[in-house]
Amino acid sequence: MQQHVYSDRDSAGRSYEALRRIARALDVHSRKLYREYSLTSPQMLCLHTLKREGQHILSALAARLHLSVSTTNGIIDRLEAKGLVLRSRSQQDQRKVFITITPEGEELLDKVPELMRDIYAQAFARLEPEEQASFATMLDRLAGWLDPSGNNQVYHDLIPCPETDYQTNRPGDDSVGLE
Repeated sequence: MQQHVYSDRDSAGRSYEALRRIARALDVHSRKLYREYSLTSPQMLCLHTLKREGQHILSALAARLHLSVSTTNGIIDRLEAKGLVLRSRSQQDQRKVFITITPEGEELLDKVPELMRDIYAQAFARLEPEEQASFATMLDRLAGWLDPSGNNQVYHDLIPCPETDYQTNRPGDDSVGLE
């Protein structure tokens, strides 16, 4: 497969660099958040979602956050250990476990400065309304094409590689998992 090298002057190169700058801003913000509050951006996003939308079951919360269920479960484990969320079983269906933000979680949200999402929204608002609509549409399309699940559903931790079947490699198996 041939790689295309983009220059900084063409649209693809400029847009890629802009996305990298946005990703860097997100990373810097996330590190500051962790340093000052011992929370990650996904943990804060989870708390904000629970506060704004109320209780969720794990799979619905994962879908809402565009994360895998296993990743979201780890986030909830850490938030629960800090006393910021609570898991409780449904009275009607004991298999369902609801996740709710605690008063301590809500109190923490009141102390933490703006989320990067809010900073982004302020910058986005500087665009003209037509630019906002056009940019949102194009970015959504691009994200859809880059989405590892290929269908804008829940994100998975592993990106499938068509040439590799990781399930065929077992201890003592001489195959390399390639078809």
